[in-house]
Amino acid sequence: MSLTTTKLRREIGGRLAHERERLGFTQLQIAQLLGVPEALYAEQEAGDADTSTFAMSRLHSCGFDVLFIITGERYKPVQEESELLRRFRELSLKGRTSVFMTLDALERLAPNIKSRIRATLAHE
Repeated sequence: MSLTTTKLRREIGGRLAHERERLGFTQLQIAQLLGVPEALYAEQEAGDADTSTFAMSRLHSCGFDVLFIITGERYKPVQEESELLRRFRELSLKGRTSVFMTLDALERLAPNIKSRIRATLAHE
């Protein structure tokens, strides 16, 4: 069992290094972000030490694909999300601002919409 664990730990460490390099971070930067000595972080990338759940959460907040690190599979957003993101990226600054203003307005209206639906359903 320890051979499997060692092999898996090395695979995870390799993917951890791959993500760090993909995002352009140094080992020192990530070690500082995680609050661990650089040597310990290097051991994690080498597969000689486990990366904690706490560390994964912090890495995720920096753009690391944690699903990829753990499983080797990339997160695959649904087609609608990809289309929205593609179209959003093509917008001008004014267009993006309009999108955010619309989202803010919808969030403010949402409680009213919910109460209207509940009231309608209660009368039926």
